[in-house]
Parts: sequence; structure tokens; C-alpha cells
Amino acid sequence: MILFDNSKYSRLRHKFPGAEKIAKNFSQSYQDMFALTMTNGKRGGTYVEIGAMDGQFISNTYLLEKEFDWKGISVDIDEATKKSFKKTKRKNTVIIQDALAIDYPAAFAKAGFGTQIDYLQLDIEPQAQTFECLKKLPMDKYRFSVITYETDYYDPSVSREESLKNRDASRMFLQDLGYELVVGNVCNTSTEDPFEDWYIDPKVVDPKIVAALKGLP
Repeated sequence: MILFDNSKYSRLRHKFPGAEKIAKNFSQSYQDMFALTMTNGKRGGTYVEIGAMDGQFISNTYLLEKEFDWKGISVDIDEATKKSFKKTKRKNTVIIQDALAIDYPAAFAKAGFGTQIDYLQLDIEPQAQTFECLKKLPMDKYRFSVITYETDYYDPSVSREESLKNRDASRMFLQDLGYELVVGNVCNTSTEDPFEDWYIDPKVVDPKIVAALKGLP
């Protein structure tokens, strides 16, 4: 895990409001910090978390909910997720169901989402099912300001040819919808384990923030 705390505040390329008060983040590789950076420290945001696993440990939404008052829905197939969310006193909705069997338009309507949702996380296994889940989402009716998409490109149980096919299919799908790939092949502990792609909706994310993250003038 790569953790942030306020001692690292000066190293942030974009110092969004509230970053100086963050004592600890919870994502595996700064996904929560990426969502907050791209939305400029938004408070009261919205999220869809597909593949939640734990309510706090390597959670991409715990920080968003607890310190920035985001609302959203978390999806996982494992009943242990619901127990974990209760144990960590999470208040937002948890759906225990196969991610490929959910009626997402109905779930989004019930959650009261507007047509622009701030953050989408996709993280289920195997990698081919993550892409199938992406295609099930009502992408024609909803936009997502920030997307972290787990490609699992490194997965040794899948051939490199198949991993490349799956990763590139997801990239083409999202880029054809107008999303911008800001960080590709995100790694955790070394350059040998690329597992995720990060996107933004350029229609709503400030290009100056994107440029700062990329280290552009």
C-alpha cells in the first residue's frame, strides 16, 4: 500500500481544499486521493464503487465518505463486505450481489444520483468480467467525473495477449465515450505489476488540475 498523510502535503502537485487535514488515506495506490484531486476536494460528492471488498482496508471510498461527506453505493458479491461496512460504521448503501446481475439504472435512480456522478470504481475479477460490467452500466445516461478501472493487466493467470486485448478494449470503450486516460498502467509496488487505468471527464474536470498532475507547465 502507498499511504498519504498530511506530512506529505507539500509534495502534492495540486493542493485541493481539505488536503492539509487528511491524516491518512485508505486506498491501495492513492485512488481516493486521485478522486479528490480531480474534483478539487469536492464535498458532498457521489460515487459508485463496484468491487468494494472491505469497508476501510484498501477502500477507495472510506476517506470520501468519512471526511468529505460523499454519498454513494458500494457493490460486492461477498456477504463479508456488508459486515465490514457495519463494523467500520459506514452509512452509505451496500449492495451484496453479482455485479453483472444488477439493474444499474434502477440502483442509480434509487440512490438519487444526478446524471453527473463524481466517481466510478470498477474492480472485480476476472479482468474480462470487469469489462462486461462496464458495458452494463448506463453510460449513455450518466457521466462520471473520475473513473478508476482495474485492468489486472499483470495477472499471471491470463496470457499477456488476452490481458492486452481486455485492457485495450476497455480503453477504446471509454475513450470513444469522451473520457481522457490521465494515468495508464498504475502500479502498486513496482513497474512489474500494472493493474489499473485512471480516467477523467474532460468536460467537467479543470484542465489545469490535470496538467498539474501530469507535471505539465
